[in-house]
Amino acid sequence: MRVYFAPNGMALGHAGRCVPIARRLVDNGDEVLFSTYGDAIDLVKASGMPVVSVPSMALVESLDGTIEMLRTSIQWPRYVWIFLKQLIWEIKLLRSFKPSVAVSDSRLSTVFACWLLRIPCILLLHQIKLLVPHKKALSRFKEKLKHFAEWVILYATHLFWNRSTRILVPDFPPPFTIFQSNLDVSDKLMSKVKFIGQIIEKPPHLLPSKEELRSKLGFDDRPLIYVGVSGTKKEKELLAMKLEKIFSDFPNKYNIVMTLGKPDKPDSFVEKGNLRIYNWITDRYPLVKTCDLIISRSGHNTLAESMYYGKPSILIPTPAHTEHQENSKSAERMGISKIIQQRDLSHNILLESVEEIINHSQYRARIKQVQKKISKLDAIQSTIDLIYQLAKNER
Repeated sequence: MRVYFAPNGMALGHAGRCVPIARRLVDNGDEVLFSTYGDAIDLVKASGMPVVSVPSMALVESLDGTIEMLRTSIQWPRYVWIFLKQLIWEIKLLRSFKPSVAVSDSRLSTVFACWLLRIPCILLLHQIKLLVPHKKALSRFKEKLKHFAEWVILYATHLFWNRSTRILVPDFPPPFTIFQSNLDVSDKLMSKVKFIGQIIEKPPHLLPSKEELRSKLGFDDRPLIYVGVSGTKKEKELLAMKLEKIFSDFPNKYNIVMTLGKPDKPDSFVEKGNLRIYNWITDRYPLVKTCDLIISRSGHNTLAESMYYGKPSILIPTPAHTEHQENSKSAERMGISKIIQQRDLSHNILLESVEEIINHSQYRARIKQVQKKISKLDAIQSTIDLIYQLAKNER
């Protein structure tokens, strides 16, 4: 059987959750092909999967990684043109590869191409309802206008996403849903939707013990902080620069590992005192299991992995990034994370937050409760079962 994967290339998370599904299919003897763009190309290549580069699409960002909605919306003719070019590429690739099933991760061009060619298409989508970003507090009128725009966008995008055969949301079912705004939609819009949990390639129970991993990775018994820098290029660069400066003067009682989110140079690192800096870690799961605390953006994948592995976190959401802001609020409400806004990030504030989580047991106790509730979900197998079902129906 052949399966075609088309993850969004604007950030690495989309490709990062498609690769584990593809690996398991390849292990089963199936054939796969990837279509993506941007930094995701390097990630897929590093995984050893075949990949084709297609026309790239990116939103306009400011220097701090904030999405510039006005400048982006003004350029809508350009985005329509890129979409049409992607659509032509997808049709050509699908006709050439002849997959039984396609998996689109937040790529509308693939959904449309499959609909036109009558190929079953699974859509991975963790953000059903798009929220309009804003930096400053809104007046009552502007708040109502914002909500109206969000509902218009919701129903318009639903018409497009609904061209897919089935929509799988790689998020946890209530009450542990990370992006809880996804639930604020009508039952009619959710008719094709199924929450499958986060796509985790290596569950914690398949790895050695925390103590064994720590010894193998070369760390002593000091608390270990894992810092995962993720997002678009601008999001990563600014945060990495700030954190590296802060950690260069952090107390020696902590071990710190930071990855910069650059998959082109994996597994090499430099050490600066108690700080170890990687460009990219091919297999981060041993570090996730052995660490005591995770510091990251509040991207969907990283936050879900911290929940799956039972690790409290400090979240630094991208300014005016609605998904990041909502994700971090959900985690804080669950009692498993602390939020530091990027504008407030400093040595003293980060150190106080680290010591609060490390020295107080309520965060660890709460995350263990959450971990116990969600650990039985297997999103990869759920996705593969649906792929085989659709392929069988097609035959």
